[in-house]
Amino acid sequence: MRGSQLRHGAALSLLLLATVAHAQRPTRTDPGDAAALNAVFAKLGQKAGTSWNISGDPCTGAATDNTDIDSDPNFNPAIKCEVCTGGNTSVCRITKLKIYALDAVGPIPEELRNLTALTNLNLAQNYLTGPLPSFMGELTNMQYMSLGINALSGPVPKELGNLTNLIVLSFSSNNFSGPLPSELGNLAKLEQLYIDSAGVSGPLPSSLSKLTKMKQLWASDNDFTGQIPDYIGSWSSLTDLRFQGNSFQGPIPATLSNLGLLASLRIGDILNGSFSSLTFLNNLTSLNTLILRNCRISDKLVSTDFSKFTSLNLLDLSFNNITGEVPQTLLNLNSLTFLFLGNNSLSGSLPSSIGSLLKSLDFSYNQLSGSVPSWAKDSQFVLPTGWGCLQRSTPCFLGSPKSSSFAVDCGSMRSVSGSDNSVYEPDDASLGPASFYVTGGPTWGVSNVGRFMDSRNGSYIIYSSHQFQNTLDTELFRNARMSPSSLRYFGIGLENGNYTVTLQFAEFDFPGGQSWKSTGRRVFDIYVQGVRKEQNFDIRKEAGGKSYTAVNFTPTVRNAVAKKKGSKTGVIVGVIVGVAVLGLLAFAGIFVWRQKRRKLSLEQEELYSIVGRPNVLSYGELRSATENFSSNNLLGKGGYGSVYKGKLTDGRFVAVKQLSETSHQGKKEFATEIETISRVQHRNLVKLYGCCLEGNKPLLVYEYLENGSLDHALFGTNSVE
Repeated sequence: MRGSQLRHGAALSLLLLATVAHAQRPTRTDPGDAAALNAVFAKLGQKAGTSWNISGDPCTGAATDNTDIDSDPNFNPAIKCEVCTGGNTSVCRITKLKIYALDAVGPIPEELRNLTALTNLNLAQNYLTGPLPSFMGELTNMQYMSLGINALSGPVPKELGNLTNLIVLSFSSNNFSGPLPSELGNLAKLEQLYIDSAGVSGPLPSSLSKLTKMKQLWASDNDFTGQIPDYIGSWSSLTDLRFQGNSFQGPIPATLSNLGLLASLRIGDILNGSFSSLTFLNNLTSLNTLILRNCRISDKLVSTDFSKFTSLNLLDLSFNNITGEVPQTLLNLNSLTFLFLGNNSLSGSLPSSIGSLLKSLDFSYNQLSGSVPSWAKDSQFVLPTGWGCLQRSTPCFLGSPKSSSFAVDCGSMRSVSGSDNSVYEPDDASLGPASFYVTGGPTWGVSNVGRFMDSRNGSYIIYSSHQFQNTLDTELFRNARMSPSSLRYFGIGLENGNYTVTLQFAEFDFPGGQSWKSTGRRVFDIYVQGVRKEQNFDIRKEAGGKSYTAVNFTPTVRNAVAKKKGSKTGVIVGVIVGVAVLGLLAFAGIFVWRQKRRKLSLEQEELYSIVGRPNVLSYGELRSATENFSSNNLLGKGGYGSVYKGKLTDGRFVAVKQLSETSHQGKKEFATEIETISRVQHRNLVKLYGCCLEGNKPLLVYEYLENGSLDHALFGTNSVE
């Protein structure tokens, strides 16, 4: 009996082995596909994985089994093979190619056009350069194509319109130019289109009206013009629409009211055109995220019945012209967690109660009045807790002027002494989506508004140990404050007068080099005293395309209108993000100081009366140019003082003459030298670029000549002395 059982068991094992062997027929890759894949990998510096390229044949192992290469990071780069045909040996075509976030560098290889069976291509988060080839339009089986976060440039090829099977298309965060091709309207099956930060411009083509299956459209941070098209209101399946940071004109189309399935709507930065109302929102009760920031909305909140928005989690209507009172029904929403209504014209008192989840609220810079409700008192997450300082037309009072300057090292845990002899105070307070901090003095404060929508860590302070260029104060740039929307610093109780505000930035969250991590940028507007001083300020662009390089922005402002002696005022400095572009604004340091003490002003006026108005440079600028008057930059020294080589922020090399205190050269002699050199112009005489009167040692700034002294030019360097 036992022998019989063994024989049956052996027979069963043989049967199972035979079944498995029959199921796993040998496969091999289509020769054309194999050659194309090898060429693509060779040009992009990639190697096939051992889990799928068994014995040198790509369509083996994980490439043909049930392995999910999309969700498993261990399979990268990777392929999937299907459409296997043939007899005893199946010949398979490559249908999926993934080279994701591997910093593959170079243009898209032409051999890619030979992988004609591809249905899924993921080349996102690399450093692909050059144009998007027109041959991509030959891959007509394509259903999912992701090319986002690269450095592709040139126009978007019209041949993409041939990919009529596309369901998902992404080419966001690239350097394309020109308009979207009208041929994209041929993609009738398209459900998801991601083109944010792509670099495209112009009006949206009317042909896109045919994309009626669209569910998600992300198109922020481009230069789209004209009005948002009415036809978007006919995309009845749309659930997610993003149009922030473009150049659209108002009004927002009323047809958007037809989008009953819309769960997320983000529109921002409509700077001209007609005003919009809020009435179109009444049918969009499925929304959980609603951002209509800086959209030229002129209306009252009561025009929308917010009681129906039971799923609403975040509402941002800031930077509009919304009037009237804040309705109690809005604050009572059970799901509402974030509410941003700052920079409007809201009036009256705030409601007496709020919903249980509502923790971050911004009502700053409105015209509110009345008593502060109990839920807002002493809260670090409600702006403002009182009406002083953070309401329109309300100065930052202290009772009497306390100071004429303040300096802050944004994000730092300790004080830092700068090369300008200023002590930068620490600023490591934990700020959330709607919060503020005021120093114990108090001399200054900071407020932050905005929530990190798509960031995993959501940190409001970042740190770098890198060495920074173009500054003597690397320590100032170790930390920086991040904000997804707006960040304000305000001086409290400052003396009246003209002030210089120095804002210090450096990009260090996006490193340089050929990596997808370097493709991000920060673009924001800079306001001082409510007046925009700079639009679309780009940190790395201002630094010549470099990361870890300091950039200073220094507008001069009048603190307040003339007031009687002893009045109290404040300076408010803000940086406002139009749209998050792979990152957000980063603020490294701020230095606010009252310009030129009285004595210095008199000396300058006396100098001006003698020689007119020369180019006056700041001591800090010349100190930085000469690396703190380093002995390594010393060109010469005499009874008059010393001369140092320096490099100005515009790249010019100069010779800085620092007069010694023992030279006995007074203001008249100093002015005479300026006047004489300014009037005498000759190609063999150095030019005077400007001067500086700050400090005890006046400075003259000359053109720097590379050729050395006259005796060296005449007799050579080996002449007998």
